[in-house]
Amino acid sequence: MRRLLLNPKLLIALIVVFAVIDIFAYRYIYAVEVSKRLYTDSAVKFVNANKNPVFKIKKVILYYGATAVDNSNGDLTNIDISQFTDIEIEIDNHSYNKELSPENTISELFVDNIKITPSSEESNIIFNYKNPMSAGKYQELENYKEDGILFKIIRSNEALKEADYNDCIFYTDCSNPLSLGYINKNIMTGCEVSKDVDGLVTFDGSILKSVNIPLDSLDAKIQFQIHLVNNYNEEYVCNVSLDNNLNTENKEIYTGHYVKILNTNDMNFIKVSN
Repeated sequence: MRRLLLNPKLLIALIVVFAVIDIFAYRYIYAVEVSKRLYTDSAVKFVNANKNPVFKIKKVILYYGATAVDNSNGDLTNIDISQFTDIEIEIDNHSYNKELSPENTISELFVDNIKITPSSEESNIIFNYKNPMSAGKYQELENYKEDGILFKIIRSNEALKEADYNDCIFYTDCSNPLSLGYINKNIMTGCEVSKDVDGLVTFDGSILKSVNIPLDSLDAKIQFQIHLVNNYNEEYVCNVSLDNNLNTENKEIYTGHYVKILNTNDMNFIKVSN
């Protein structure tokens, strides 16, 4: 019986062809299927982890106001005007766990990825933590640092007694609001203000009307992320987007100030680590 001998060049060509087929099958069939399976498993795990959110934003309260500084010794001929918005964010940590536990108490909290987009390029924007005891009143603030706003976590009643609310503080049990302040500093400077029919001038939102500042020029988009870590060392993040909009239908800011409470149904904290 005669043996069938393959041409060496043909043998090498066949080896190359089969190798190419194997590489193609791995790259475009097997690898794709594995990637799909890993993605699906990861997506399912992510959905299950966030099906019942441990932390949610319960409420966002916005207080809109304005203030002025008289540089003219009382004759109202050299006035600097600023607009401010207080932001109080209440975090709900009882929607899933009714009792306090390491899962729904906080060990770390910070705000970062801050982006302020004002309608006017000439705006001088300041954004930072604000002492909650000064809510509804103008308070000078320093602008946030590049790495964001880091909160000190109060873990005990003893620490609470010594707490200084001028520092960035937040309670481990989420029982106090996260307090932030937005300022559009010196939106008009060196202006003259006339007294009203009663001979009065009030340094609040009504002064915006007195000097005819267009309310839509004070609009701004305020965006940031809230990161928190619980006492199981699990990290959660929530994206927040707020509108600083004073040009409301009834222009309530002209009465001095107004308050808005936001619907927060879509503001859940997403678990990003185990």
